[in-house]
Amino acid sequence: MRSVSPSNPLFQPGDLDAGSMPSEILGRAREWLGGGRFWTAAIVFLLSLAVSKSTATVQWVPGIDVVVPIALFGALLMSVLAIAPVREPVALGIGAVLAPIAALIGAWPKIHAAHPDDVLGLGLLNVWWSRIQDGSAASDPSFYLFLICLLMWITGGWLAWCSLRWRKPMLGLVPGAAAFATNVLNFPNDQNGYVLAILVLTLALLLWSNYTSSITSADRASVKLTGDAKWDFWESGLVAMAALIVLGIMLPPLSTQDRTLALESSVFSNWAQLQSRLNNPGIFTQTGATHGVTGFTDQVKLSGALQRSRDPVFEYTIKGDYAGPLYFRGIDETYTAGGEWRSSPQWGYQGVISANAYPDYAESYQKLAGATIDITMRAPPQGFSSVLFYPGVLFKINRPTFASQAFLATGPPNDQLFTIDRLDSTKQGSTAGTYAVQADFSTATESDLQNAGTDYPAWVAPFASVSPQYRSPFVLEQIHQQALKIVRDAGATTPYDMANAIQSYLRDTSVFKYDLSVVPPANVDRIYWFLFQSHTGYCEFFATAMGDMLRSLGIPTRLVNGYGPGAFSTQTESNVVRGEDAHTWVEVYFPTYGWQPFEPTPDDLGVYRPIPRGQTGTNPCFRDNNCDPSQIDAGLPGGTVATPRIPRGVTDPNVGAAGPSFSVSTFSGSILTKVVGVFVALLLVLLVVLLRYLRPRSVMSVWKRVLMLANLAGAERRPGETPLELGRRLERAFPEAAQPMHDLTGAFVIAAYAPTEEASQQRSSIMEAWVALRPMLLRRVLARLRPRPL
Repeated sequence: MRSVSPSNPLFQPGDLDAGSMPSEILGRAREWLGGGRFWTAAIVFLLSLAVSKSTATVQWVPGIDVVVPIALFGALLMSVLAIAPVREPVALGIGAVLAPIAALIGAWPKIHAAHPDDVLGLGLLNVWWSRIQDGSAASDPSFYLFLICLLMWITGGWLAWCSLRWRKPMLGLVPGAAAFATNVLNFPNDQNGYVLAILVLTLALLLWSNYTSSITSADRASVKLTGDAKWDFWESGLVAMAALIVLGIMLPPLSTQDRTLALESSVFSNWAQLQSRLNNPGIFTQTGATHGVTGFTDQVKLSGALQRSRDPVFEYTIKGDYAGPLYFRGIDETYTAGGEWRSSPQWGYQGVISANAYPDYAESYQKLAGATIDITMRAPPQGFSSVLFYPGVLFKINRPTFASQAFLATGPPNDQLFTIDRLDSTKQGSTAGTYAVQADFSTATESDLQNAGTDYPAWVAPFASVSPQYRSPFVLEQIHQQALKIVRDAGATTPYDMANAIQSYLRDTSVFKYDLSVVPPANVDRIYWFLFQSHTGYCEFFATAMGDMLRSLGIPTRLVNGYGPGAFSTQTESNVVRGEDAHTWVEVYFPTYGWQPFEPTPDDLGVYRPIPRGQTGTNPCFRDNNCDPSQIDAGLPGGTVATPRIPRGVTDPNVGAAGPSFSVSTFSGSILTKVVGVFVALLLVLLVVLLRYLRPRSVMSVWKRVLMLANLAGAERRPGETPLELGRRLERAFPEAAQPMHDLTGAFVIAAYAPTEEASQQRSSIMEAWVALRPMLLRRVLARLRPRPL
């Protein structure tokens, strides 16, 4: 078998001249594809197909199915260039030039849809380059699609080149392995079949390349390999493949956590964030002329311009019916000082809550329902790694926690828990990992809250006023007068109507504008500048303005720093919350019903809308941030009845009443893949056993195999028949095997009956004759077993 290598190509540039005959060219082409290259190319195509299909299954961006033909075309082109008599720099240059062109063609429909004005795409590079610099490229699906198409071209083309030209498939597997690992780590449930296929194909490619290289090396050294030497190689490979499949199926996964968020943050979005953080340490900057990034903090800073942070924080899923707003509280801002709302500098009450224990609240509220929220913390906010985030009101959590409650100046004795203003994990280090929260939400209607009255308990008194040193008397008076004007114009007489009127006033987009790029002037009260001059800001400005106006009216109010609902992922069936989802909102206290959230921020994405009251059942905005809560039926009549809370310490009699059930849906793709994998592994083991049986180690074992195969082929040994008589009869019965049968029979008789020294010399002859006879007898056996037409 000849080898085709860069140093000794079978084709020279002058070989295919005009005088070559077609038959001669065809003959050379057959030799050109020798050296095992045909099967190498076939495995390369199958591997490229598997990796690209795996990537398309993930559906990273719309239109990603185009990556399959791109990967295959890249593999085909580079296979031709690898085998053809083309110089390496020229071939690799052709592949490098065509790679972005193919990626651009594949992504063009989505690119054109995203940039319809750029018909020829002439300004596309400038647009993308500017977006890479400012970090907004991460939000352009067409750009992502272009990059994925480019990666798939490289995956197929590089694998083909390394395997066929350099005979180094391990090097060629690097891009595809990286892409496949990303798919598996992000969406393991969708990759079971591809894991098995790529596992088998990869090992097959490595084994085949090693085998062909060994054969080529032996030919170069003029070393003749016996048939059994080749069988030894494949037997070892099959054993390794079977063992690898069994290990891959039976061993537990390296991680039970989805790594989507850890890998999804792109280098482009992080580039812009890194620049900001290097120049401006901390979440927000202190001067209006500089920039910061969105993120969590324990203060409501009215700083300068902010950039959106795409850094992942956590993801969550909801179990049960949770119709409350999906605002994940972190720390309540109850203290006013220096023109800002802040968390309390000292806590009035602190205590440990055991895992799955109910907080011993001093007050209980009416009309509460709840559900369980499973939260997986990926990257806890910097500086607040112990803070646990959850929506609504804590009912219980499956971690031991440390609850803190703030009282500003006066209040009840500090040994009572009325509310949790901050919840920390008692676990040292970080909250990273998964925890389950059972959270309550209020189903109180607008009518309930309007009739709640003003009989406030003593402990909420500190929440109804601001510190005299908070702002200048002039600004505080202006804020108060503005609040009076708003509620008077709206005809509001109850605290709920007043809060709703101020919320509506701030959400009026004809007056106020949401903008992250605001730069407040220096040496001016920023909330005064926001309310009476610019009317432009982000959530901290809107929440601070509403909180200031409500407290000026004597209504108990607090601000909450946390995160909004994030974006729902159809692949993981969970919501992903990032740094850009950091949010501040307002909560107002109502007797009988407790703290109720309000949303004064009219953000540019339409995520934060007025909160519907009396909502029950499942939150329809859970899966789609573009939903409109104003279209949701806010009243209880005719709606779904809220699931009431089971009294603490009482077991739900309905839980566990139904026995386990089985349906077809429980037979998941993961189980099916394991079954198929085990079946394939068993087939490989059986094949190894068969190969071992057909490769006897002793002379007598060879003779027994001959008798067995002859019997299966229809030539049974007759009673009293000597080996020579049997051999002659088999020669007549199987004429195509006459010569090896004659040689084997003669050598066996000598080995069986001659003296020891002479008999031992016949072993090599018997083995060579058996290698030649074995396939002929196997074909006879298979022909006899083949079904015959009736």
